[in-house]
Amino acid sequence: MTSSEEGEQRPQPNGSRRFAWLAIGIVAAIAAYTGGWFWAAGKVETETARFLDTLRSRGQEADCANAQAKGYPFRLGLFCDGVAFADPRLGLALSGTGLRSAAQIYQPTKIVGELDHLTGDLAAPGGSVHVNWSDIRFSTHLAKPLPSILSAQSGSVTVADPDGQQLAAASDAIVHFRPRAADVDLAGRMNGVTVAALASLPPVAAAIDATVLNGVALLLSPDRSLRGASGELRDLSIVAPDGSIAVTGKAAIDQDGLIDADLTVKLNNPPAIVRLISAALPDLAPRLQQAEKLVSLMGDNPTVPVTISKGEVRLGFFTIGRIPPIGP
Repeated sequence: MTSSEEGEQRPQPNGSRRFAWLAIGIVAAIAAYTGGWFWAAGKVETETARFLDTLRSRGQEADCANAQAKGYPFRLGLFCDGVAFADPRLGLALSGTGLRSAAQIYQPTKIVGELDHLTGDLAAPGGSVHVNWSDIRFSTHLAKPLPSILSAQSGSVTVADPDGQQLAAASDAIVHFRPRAADVDLAGRMNGVTVAALASLPPVAAAIDATVLNGVALLLSPDRSLRGASGELRDLSIVAPDGSIAVTGKAAIDQDGLIDADLTVKLNNPPAIVRLISAALPDLAPRLQQAEKLVSLMGDNPTVPVTISKGEVRLGFFTIGRIPPIGP
């Protein structure tokens, strides 16, 4: 028998059998992936419950109503009908509705999410205030002991007294948080800010960009006291339609709650800013008018040094006010 005849008699590969094995392999891979996804989903729900129990063991209140992991097949996120957190020591109570979050399977620690509505009761001098945020979007990159970055933005913000009387409002807000070694960087901005008690003032924009030294330890400390804290202020600004004020410098709070700081204040259109601050703080108006005369000699957009010593605020030789001690 010739070699050509032997080749003709050799069995040919079975195409249908190879296709069947391929199909079985695909089904097995899908089944394994699905099983892994549901295992991870169960882990998310278990860890969420464990985290809430940890907060409660510290004397805080925390809840995530009807917590469920969703997002199959390509994402994994936590969904809650409602969320709540309260810390009696801080005088803080938060509650929200419609939490939805998601992370890619290949990057589970990078999370994006949204919250339909959030309300908070915050302790403040003279009583508490009630804050409402709407249409919140957030993103974070989870790490230990704190997230490596956290950003959040919201639509309208309103602040009211316990009786529901509106005190202030903003059209939108954004905030960023990032630990940097032992320190913490904070930045935020609010637009369209109005204050009910200052109805004659136009809406303004307010922004802050600062670093809190040893901020990580401060956040993790059970005392959570600002006394003894210090930091650098890269920008604290208020921008009005006809002028602006921007503050930079370094500041510290001593153990008695009194502020010490060396600051630089940049003014754009000083007369407009003096009118703005005088309307907001009428008790300071006479001193501000004296200071304006000094500032006016420096030009239209002067930069002036301001010092705060044990809460006493001085502009050059003029004492323009006193800041009361920061609470414990």
